[in-house]
Amino acid sequence: MVRKGLGRGLSTLLGERPSSVFSMDHSKKVETEEEIIPKNLLDIAPERIDPNPYQPRTEFEPEALQELVESIRQHGLLEPLLVRRDVPAPGRFQLIAGERRLKAALLAGLSVVPVLVRDTDEQEMLEIAIVENVQRENLSAIEEARAYRRLMDGVVDGASGLTQQEVAARVGKSRTVVANLLRLLDLPEQVQSSIQEGLLSVGHGKILAGLEPDLCREAWSFSIQNKASVRDLERFLEDKKAAQRSPEPDRDPVSEATRKPRVSKKGEPQDQAGLDIHWKSIQEALQERLRTKVSVHHKKDDSGTIEVHFFNQDDLDRLLESLGIEL
Repeated sequence: MVRKGLGRGLSTLLGERPSSVFSMDHSKKVETEEEIIPKNLLDIAPERIDPNPYQPRTEFEPEALQELVESIRQHGLLEPLLVRRDVPAPGRFQLIAGERRLKAALLAGLSVVPVLVRDTDEQEMLEIAIVENVQRENLSAIEEARAYRRLMDGVVDGASGLTQQEVAARVGKSRTVVANLLRLLDLPEQVQSSIQEGLLSVGHGKILAGLEPDLCREAWSFSIQNKASVRDLERFLEDKKAAQRSPEPDRDPVSEATRKPRVSKKGEPQDQAGLDIHWKSIQEALQERLRTKVSVHHKKDDSGTIEVHFFNQDDLDRLLESLGIEL
């Protein structure tokens, strides 16, 4: 089984670590401690480290943070923090990556923490912070989208930002995934907050992002009040479209206003057009996870097939490994 590396984005920015430290060939000289430990690996007081002003993560789950604190108290901080020297303030450092670990180390009362010192500019500082959080799956969808937007806007005044394709290459995702996340930033603040708080999923957000403002607010309200699934939201919108196509003049306006929209139930036949966005989201999620072309074919009774494409033997081996299949 191949050892999991840093990931395409982070390894590109940081450089790969050596695969081994000690030589198994006893005829070769074994390195001394001074030769093994990089000169830019230091132990410093955590109070000397200032936070990263470009940190994309804004929320830290208290319970998970406390678990990390207890782990650090027992085992220490096993992975160095990534920092750069704060030139305007001699003797101080600025955090590049590892804010959650730094917070936990301070709460655990560590007197020193290991750090890896790196020379970076403002843009690379933001890129590394974003890539680390994305690859650790630390960011919410809204935080991730905002981070991508900052990369595209450029950190330094007057500096050109990245394109969507360049952002995708940095973080190891497809341009489609990046584009879909960026669309969430076009949603009203109340909708973004609902996604940030976990009341709505990214799937809800993708649908709402394609609606007119008034309909978006109505669909958002329906989703929150009914704790609607993505399919329920699609059915609600399909009902709205059907009502506009076939108005019923004899319907009582009072009962119409209070009529509860239909919510899909398990086993109920699904409308092909109404589920396009839902199944497309599933297809995109599979493609993102497997990093290959995936085709999803579904029927009205919710049965269907999933096709996973591979392009050579190495690609097939990679897919099997990612699925945990050993032959």
